[in-house]
Amino acid sequence: MRRLTLATVLCAVLLLSGGELSIRTHHFPEPVDALSLGLITQEASAAVQGRIASGWTSWHTLATEADAAPGSRETGLLVFGSAVERVRIESRSPYVLHPLTISDEPAHYTVAAVTPITKPRILSREQWGADEEILIGEEPASDPDAIGVGETGDVSRRVADCIQTQRTYPDEFKVARTVTTDTDGKELRWPQSYAQKVRLFIVHHTALTVAGDERNGVERMRALYQYHAGTLGWGDIGYHYVVDEKGAIYQGREGEDDRVVGGHAYCANVGTVGVALMGNFEIEKPTQAQWRSLKWLLSYLAQENNMNLNERVVFHGESLPAIVGHQDVGSTLCPGYYVDEVMAQLRSHILAGRLGSAIIPPERKEYQDRSVERRTERLARETRTTEPLLEAVGETEYTTLPGGQVTFLVRYRAGDAAVPKRARLAEVVRSNDRVGLWQELGGREVRVRKELLSPNTLKSGETQIIRIRALLPPQSNTYTVRIGNIVFTLRGEGRRLRSLTGDSSPSVTTESPAQPQRPSEVLEELTTPLNVNPERSIRIRLSSHQGDTATVTTGRYVTVNGRMYPETSVFLEREGESCAYRVGMLRLSSGVVRIEPQSGLFALTSLRATDNAFHGILECRVLNRELVLINEVPLEKYMEGLAEEPDTEPYEKQRAFAIAARSYAAYYMDPLHRKFPGMPYDGDDSPARFQAYRGANFAQRNPRWIAAVESTTLQVITKDGQVVKTPYFSSDDGRTRSPEEVGWKHFPFSEVFQSKEDPWCKSFPMNGHGVGMSGCGAEAQAEEGRTGEEILRYYYPLTQIKTLP
Repeated sequence: MRRLTLATVLCAVLLLSGGELSIRTHHFPEPVDALSLGLITQEASAAVQGRIASGWTSWHTLATEADAAPGSRETGLLVFGSAVERVRIESRSPYVLHPLTISDEPAHYTVAAVTPITKPRILSREQWGADEEILIGEEPASDPDAIGVGETGDVSRRVADCIQTQRTYPDEFKVARTVTTDTDGKELRWPQSYAQKVRLFIVHHTALTVAGDERNGVERMRALYQYHAGTLGWGDIGYHYVVDEKGAIYQGREGEDDRVVGGHAYCANVGTVGVALMGNFEIEKPTQAQWRSLKWLLSYLAQENNMNLNERVVFHGESLPAIVGHQDVGSTLCPGYYVDEVMAQLRSHILAGRLGSAIIPPERKEYQDRSVERRTERLARETRTTEPLLEAVGETEYTTLPGGQVTFLVRYRAGDAAVPKRARLAEVVRSNDRVGLWQELGGREVRVRKELLSPNTLKSGETQIIRIRALLPPQSNTYTVRIGNIVFTLRGEGRRLRSLTGDSSPSVTTESPAQPQRPSEVLEELTTPLNVNPERSIRIRLSSHQGDTATVTTGRYVTVNGRMYPETSVFLEREGESCAYRVGMLRLSSGVVRIEPQSGLFALTSLRATDNAFHGILECRVLNRELVLINEVPLEKYMEGLAEEPDTEPYEKQRAFAIAARSYAAYYMDPLHRKFPGMPYDGDDSPARFQAYRGANFAQRNPRWIAAVESTTLQVITKDGQVVKTPYFSSDDGRTRSPEEVGWKHFPFSEVFQSKEDPWCKSFPMNGHGVGMSGCGAEAQAEEGRTGEEILRYYYPLTQIKTLP
């Protein structure tokens, strides 16, 4: 068996001169069997040919696939007919080379469904030679696509659509359980979640051309597995089953049964089974052996999962047959023209029991016409017009004393057009001109007159939160402020608020309102300022990185210590008590190295590919003779990357934990409360030391968690005007513990955390410290219909939920 280790796999970023077509030859220290490329944009492409014994192969074009995960820049896989030691690549853009070797050990090769049999014969993972070590998370996955972290930091339209789908049909994304370790207790890189039941079968093609390929299906199956699990960083293959051109059926995704959630259709993986045919059926036809095996397999799976194939399925609000092509649930050409055109035949044969009958392929001329039509339809879906959106964040009604002030938030999302800084966003109308309004702009507060302005430059689809402060007149009354279509109601009630000087109206400048002095007896009636600036970024040590070197990849340009470089990677290493960095041919050393990617995103190739991308700035220091990497990231972006509550959990539980986790982080952002005294960071990415933080890729995989974070933007748990440190844990034995019981002396606001009954957890073992909110109790309450706020009130009594000013 030939293998390439990470040390021998060529995975270098090649920078080509601006836009010029260039052909480069790459030599491998050991023969390789397949490769894919990481490209700089989803629109880029490259041509590849390999050197085999008879000479150079024909050119193969590689580009990102239409159904690739949002933000992915990885091309499809190219499997050579035999191993190659050299390849040529023609491209106008930078690329990253990801070669693979395939085990050539023989396998027990069985052709399924050639004759009528009761059960299709399926090659198990062991029989086709799956490397099960790839499933385990002890070591990072192979080098990721260096530019797959994206270029702008935008949330793509596909992600936004998926978030909306999850909000509209939350029950269709619920899972029954999740397995995080294998039978030996080792952590799985890709936890195995199980849907409530199988609802839909989705047919795919692998997009690997089979015609003229001398390799057998086993080798191609191994290549697919390494590509999905290693190169793409998923930790396993995304398909449940694969059928080769000779009719052999291969087990795909590891799991106890077909309900295990795969990775074959973006935003449509829960409750579906993905079956892929080997081949590129835009340009070639499936064999009749493939069709027979596919029909036998789908018929068998329907019986095993108690599915009635005569009934239609309502999936994400759309009525579908139980067997569909990938194109029916996503914006893609998969499973290709020669499969998509005969899906009705496939279904009718299975329903009629004609499992051995031939599938009649369509004529090619029909494909030519249909291709243009489908491409136009897909582009229309992808480029549909999006209007700007302005909405309130939190409450729209506030009560304070006459002469008092309140703070409220609005969220603005740009439409298709970019929005310049200081651009007019909305008209502002007051019911009384004496209501003073201020907004953030250019790092300070400025008076709002008749329009709300954009504090930042926004690209299409980008979002910003705008904080607005209102100062009420000294008379008791009810006032309204309309911003666009949002109406805020502000009530001034009670005794008039005076400054300590006795002046009846607070002093105000033309740019920013003075903070009025408030008598101590009315503190509880006012919005109490919290000693945390939510706009200050939180600083998180990435302790999951180990070692004295690191490679950082970014999109397009990168700024290092204030200087911009036209490079996409930075190499870091410890040099005595300093951090040395290399950018291109330049090598420098500094006590502190700050890397600011132009895209706002960077990736660490020393971490597992599934969780190696982060928003914000990366800072390198040497502390106690260790290379320490610190991610400086805005608080809300940090929240999106928290891995405490993935989308396998109920939505209201996610909302409760979002507020609690934000409170915990905000508590330690306060200079008076340091989790790590004397250290230049606020927190750690380890759940044992702080909170589980995995960054941008985790957020992208869990759109419902993003929705939970957004629905609670800047909300924290407070008491007496201070942010509460809010511990939480996994499970207890029927009651929570007080801080005193677990040895936490002088715990702030300990009266909030006195032991209480937790009846939802009586059957659970004690897992965690037991103080504060339990995961088992929060989950059960969410399933009973309680909101996140109600859950928090139970576990954190005597507190209030407030928005950081």
